This record gives sequence, structure tokens and C-alpha cells, in this order.
Amino acid sequence: MSGEAGAGATSQYFQIFYSSGMTVSVATPPNEEENPHYISDYFKEANKPFEQKLNKTLPMLETMISEYILKYNIPIVSYESDASHVHGVIIEDEKGDEDNILDGHNAESWFAKTNNAKAFISFCFFTKSFAKVTLSFVVNRMILRSQLHLIRDEILKIL
Repeated sequence: MSGEAGAGATSQYFQIFYSSGMTVSVATPPNEEENPHYISDYFKEANKPFEQKLNKTLPMLETMISEYILKYNIPIVSYESDASHVHGVIIEDEKGDEDNILDGHNAESWFAKTNNAKAFISFCFFTKSFAKVTLSFVVNRMILRSQLHLIRDEILKIL
């Protein structure tokens, strides 16, 4: 069995998964009948530091993201797991990120033609301790990569 130790949460504006960033393979013991929950017990224990850290920091993350949405006019809306997946919703506005221009035109057209358009976006990054953060948002118009990086940079200070 393989998996990644971590913890997740869903908030008003985002979904987060905070994890080890490494997939581990856990073999079943030779006497599996004596310990049928060996693998689930392993992950239950491995998840604890991530659960504790996420529980401690989640209120700060929620406050920061709510404030950044207003302060920087970021088009993040309430999180909905069933929002549409649309390519090119993130505008690559930073140097060296010009590869997705065609996708951006497709996304712009999709937003213009769709009533009550909401698109799902997700991105990952690593903390200084090499833990992995996966953030998911729902936006109601295209979003700049630099806006996501503002949020990322602040999260790195908190985590």
C-alpha cells in the first residue's frame, strides 16, 4: 500500500491539503492476521503532525485569504467542489510564464459565454521544510498567477 501522510480541510474560500510531499510504500507485515490495521495505523500516526499544524493554522489562513481577496481584488469566490474545470483560467503574468496564452483565450471566452461562471483552480508548492501544500479555489473570472503567488508567499510565512 502506498500513500502520502497529510491532512486536509475545506474552508469558505479554499480547500487545502498539507502533506509530507513524499509517497511512501508500506508493506503488510508477514503476520497480517495478527495486525489487520497495520497500514491504516501507520498513516493515522504519520498524519498527526500535519493534522495538528493545519488545525492550529487554519483560522489564520482563512483570515489571510479573506483579507487578500478584498485587498488585491482577487476573483476567488466561495468554494464549490463541483465548479467547472477550465484550462487557462490562470493568466501567466510573470516573466517566463508565457506558454499558456492560447488556453487563456479559451478560458476568457468560456467566462464570457457562461452564465454564473465559476471555475476550479488548484496549485501546489513546497514549504521551507519540504512539506507540500495543495490549494484549490473557485474563481468567477480569470486570475493572475501573481495574485496566487501573493497568497502562496503569505501561506509560507504561516506554515
